[in-house]
Parts: sequence; C-alpha cells; structure tokens
Amino acid sequence: EDISREDVAARAGLSCGAFSRFFKTRTGKTLPEYANELRVGLAFSRLAGTDDKISDIALDCGFSNLSGFNRQFHRIAGMTPKEYRRTFESHAS
Repeated sequence: EDISREDVAARAGLSCGAFSRFFKTRTGKTLPEYANELRVGLAFSRLAGTDDKISDIALDCGFSNLSGFNRQFHRIAGMTPKEYRRTFESHAS
C-alpha cells in the first residue's frame, strides 16, 4: 500500500514539512526514496531466489506498475531486474 507522508507525519506528531526535514536529516533521503529502496531490496531476494514473474514481484513489493518498478530498480541497482536475475543465475552456476 502507499506510504503517505501526511500519515507518517501525523503518526510522528509533526507537520509534513517538519517531518520531511527530520527524515531527510536522519536518513539523507526523502521518504519516497527510502521506501523505494526498501521495496527494491525486497525484490532483490525474490529475483535471486524465485522464478516468479518480474511483474508479479513488482506488484508484491509495493510498486503499482512494472515501468515504475523497472525505473526505480535501474536507478538503485544500475541494471534492469532481468539483467540482475541473469547475473545472479550466472554466479550461482
């Protein structure tokens, strides 16, 4: 499900602006950047450990569409999910 900055800020008892500043100061990232890194991290293990379809993995890891998943995966990993899976498979042999 989506992670709303407004919801997280309210749970922390902060305004959206104060929460954003606090979060970025502590993590060096915005909340969406951090959430995408967590989601891609989950995808790493699924890509390496299963034969599940990449589109299923994307949806299961919280991405709403395959193109957004591919874009974020490439930004973080420097390769596509398909390339990652192939690289991992070649190292496992």
